[in-house]
Amino acid sequence: MSDPGPSSPEAGATTSPAPVAVPAPVDDQLLMAVIAQRYYFDHMTKVDIGRELGVSRFKISRLLEQAVATGLVRIQINPPDSLNAQLSLRLRERFGLERALVAATPDTRPQAVRDALGKAAATLLSDIVTPDDVLGVSSGRTIDAVARHLTRLAGCEVIQLTGMSGSLDDNPVEVLRRVAVLSGGQARSIYAPLTVATSEAAAALKTDPSIAEALGRFRSITIALIAIGSWQPPESRFHDAISPRDRERLLALDVMADVAGVLFDSAGRAVTEFDDRVLGVPLSELRMVRERIVVGGGERKTGAILAALRAGVVTTLITDEVVAQGLLSHP
Repeated sequence: MSDPGPSSPEAGATTSPAPVAVPAPVDDQLLMAVIAQRYYFDHMTKVDIGRELGVSRFKISRLLEQAVATGLVRIQINPPDSLNAQLSLRLRERFGLERALVAATPDTRPQAVRDALGKAAATLLSDIVTPDDVLGVSSGRTIDAVARHLTRLAGCEVIQLTGMSGSLDDNPVEVLRRVAVLSGGQARSIYAPLTVATSEAAAALKTDPSIAEALGRFRSITIALIAIGSWQPPESRFHDAISPRDRERLLALDVMADVAGVLFDSAGRAVTEFDDRVLGVPLSELRMVRERIVVGGGERKTGAILAALRAGVVTTLITDEVVAQGLLSHP
């Protein structure tokens, strides 16, 4: 019998099949890139992508996660430079607000803070006001800053929320005029002071046809833009407009804030002793407004803003970083 030789298999022995050349799979990086393109830029669903590429939606989810984890896809979040996103979110969650906007304010001088808040509020109004809304506007230097930053506004009706106080430049009639000119909507003014000496004087003014017309439209307001005044420490046009005797009486009642002519103590309770001498929106009608945007900043107003939050009259708060941090530090 001849020698089978070293290369011949012995009888009964099994041999492994020769390796078969298998085409290399599509490069995972390329597949991830295609999936990411379809998902993030073409806005296709995972199901549609899977149908196109013959891949399960579960694998697509895994590859999208892997694309982010490996840096193939980089998600960059660019919040507005003028807002502190983290403080805004914390403030909203802490006080159960629909919206909180905390303006980034490296310059803490009062005018710079008001300007930053005015810009933030103007941007918000431009985004949310529709022609079907009725916009109520109060007075104050911060509200004046809002009006100065407004560049567009839907053609809605605009109503003055309170009588006049302070200088002619930032009283509500002048602010209302600028806002109404921009929107092109109908404006309803209150040509009267915010506070008067007696309840009889207030009652008489409320019978004036133009004033009565504005007061009668309060229940139609859907969005209110409101400044806030502080009484402790004092930074309020309401506080400054009344007599020293009246001021002492109200401070003895722990008045901390005024919001559209409504007074609140430090616990957020309404102080009503002066209501019959105020020309402005009543608290009952203010609470009916769907969107109540309160704008105020500066460390001196922290206590007043906290009182307004406790009162539950704020749905949107626009403030600065110093106030936001102060509010969050309260128990």
